[in-house]
Amino acid sequence: MSVTFTAGLRPPAGFAVGCGCPEATLRALRFGDYRDAQDAAARANAAPGTRGPLPGCAMPAVCPEYPLHAEEVDPDGIVPYVNVSSVNAVGILEALGLAPASEAAGYEALEPDLPAQVPADAVVIPIASADAYGQLPTADFHARVVTALGLAPEDPGVPAYRLGRTLVGGRAAGYLQQRLRDLHELSAWCATRGRDVAWH
Repeated sequence: MSVTFTAGLRPPAGFAVGCGCPEATLRALRFGDYRDAQDAAARANAAPGTRGPLPGCAMPAVCPEYPLHAEEVDPDGIVPYVNVSSVNAVGILEALGLAPASEAAGYEALEPDLPAQVPADAVVIPIASADAYGQLPTADFHARVVTALGLAPEDPGVPAYRLGRTLVGGRAAGYLQQRLRDLHELSAWCATRGRDVAWH
């Protein structure tokens, strides 16, 4: 599971038939109604033969193997995002002053309590994670990012380790600072377009 930080939603500028690649969606023919785009996607998927990759597709070698679908076209084009694992989201939200314990941050603990009864042959790995969602005005979010960058100690990282056949992934040194810099860029993009920053 993961948490994605991006711009708050806006009404779409139209709809397109796409493969999921943002550049291909931007280049595709626009429809004014979602159902019209769905119908066009269904016709394209039912057409005999193999179709070629869409212009702008990031994976042209595999694009023809998957069905096309209707997509919204954002009025600002390709919207940036920062995606982090739900485990790493906990530290990032805490650094932003949106501590997972805060209900205002839209936090829901995935593991509020370990299971009351654990099978005798089970291994329980208590890892904090978050299913977080929320939205803030860009100025507020930006101020939190700048504050976090100023206050956060250098992230030493966490080494990966094994528990039997289970690999628990680590985190590279400096990860927190890099993600905060990514969020700084995201908030700057949102600010120039008058959009909130949202995460889900």
